[in-house]
Amino acid sequence: MKNILLIGSSSASCDKLYNNYSDTYNFIRMSRNVDYSDIKDFDVLDTNTYLNTEENIDGLVYFPGTINLKQFQRIELSDFQNDFNINVLGLINILKHYQNKFNAGSSVVLFSTVASKLGMPFHSSIAVSKSAIVGLMQSLAAEWSPKIRVNCISPSIFKSNMSQRMLSNEKALERISNNHPLKRVGSSGDISSLINFLLSDESSWITGQNISVDGGMSKIKL
Repeated sequence: MKNILLIGSSSASCDKLYNNYSDTYNFIRMSRNVDYSDIKDFDVLDTNTYLNTEENIDGLVYFPGTINLKQFQRIELSDFQNDFNINVLGLINILKHYQNKFNAGSSVVLFSTVASKLGMPFHSSIAVSKSAIVGLMQSLAAEWSPKIRVNCISPSIFKSNMSQRMLSNEKALERISNNHPLKRVGSSGDISSLINFLLSDESSWITGQNISVDGGMSKIKL
């Protein structure tokens, strides 16, 4: 059974992945929320809090992210720094820490956003951070090939803990749904099923890809 590290495992899509595929993988979870973590006091920016495992690993999924939607004139430099720390520097810390633990044939799954592909107002900070992840993914996919595959998922908004405030009422949900060609927001299952595919051997000839799961938003204009 493959050993898979789940970083930021309290996220809705990670919880769905864990519940649906625990019979397929040996998941190792790390989160600030102890209810969803196999260790305590985890901090993605502090390598001293990481799980030190003697076992090699076959995959890693990095879930931590932010939704910081403001007009550019209202965003402080500290907002950009915080988003970059969580989305990018935390990821770099994790990958450096566990790089030598990957078995041949391992799969790394990262997250960007539809806003890295499509210009969207109020997304400047998150678009900067998530676009950096795409660049990192492509570089590592080349550098670590053929031993380790690295891919990225770029979702539009889906129902999660982070998006709960934005989808807090039926009117907002309807408006945001109608912005998507498929006329709905995503579900955590839409994301977890793709993660499973990218972790599995069924995707063994896929690397360096930034895959959209966005209801058609990044490619279709109605």
